[in-house]
Amino acid sequence: MEETYSYFMFLLKMNKFTDIKVVGFDLDQTLFEKSPEIDAAIQSHIYQKIAVYKKCSLEEGKKLFLSLYPQMSGREALVKLGIPDAEGVVQEALENADIARFLKPDKKVIKLLVSLKKKYKLGLVTGSPRATAIKKLEKLRIPIYIFDCVITGEFSKREGVAYKEWFSFCKKRDQTLQSNNFVYIGDRKMTDVDVPLSLGMQAILVNVKEEDHSITVPQYKSLLDIQEILL
Repeated sequence: MEETYSYFMFLLKMNKFTDIKVVGFDLDQTLFEKSPEIDAAIQSHIYQKIAVYKKCSLEEGKKLFLSLYPQMSGREALVKLGIPDAEGVVQEALENADIARFLKPDKKVIKLLVSLKKKYKLGLVTGSPRATAIKKLEKLRIPIYIFDCVITGEFSKREGVAYKEWFSFCKKRDQTLQSNNFVYIGDRKMTDVDVPLSLGMQAILVNVKEEDHSITVPQYKSLLDIQEILL
């Protein structure tokens, strides 16, 4: 079974995404990876959500979360604690936690974006509020103008609105574009793979620790590995 899946993924990766004309990126944990400092900032945001829902102190919220994490994922821990919309809480923490001060530029990522820019239209579609996204990009030294289109958290990714805005923006500038000409690159199955696929777009999952065999899209351990398909 493992060999069959690996061979399928090999064939998928060797299809060089010949229809792709527009490449979109998530921001958090895609254009940069997590670090212990970022993890701590994200978890602090989660503790606050637990404390509010459980009507307990922040310290007690922290203890509840850490009694389950990292033995299980953050989302699973929140589900176990009975916190509503666990996926949304984790996503909100990723996008809104104060992590900009921990970000550092990565020359290889910047070089990758410059190379892709020569071949495709680029987009940034992130759940972070616009001001937060700009602050993060500045810390990463990624010029915002490298993206032809920037869609931020004012439009919901989970509901597909952000992707529709991205498509509409690009379509106005090139009437020949179709949904299969778009590929979105992110790190989360639900918002970054399932939603764009449901809209007819293509997707790539990056910063993957362990491949998910339920996903029929390319999965890479590093963002830099997308060169195999796109360059």
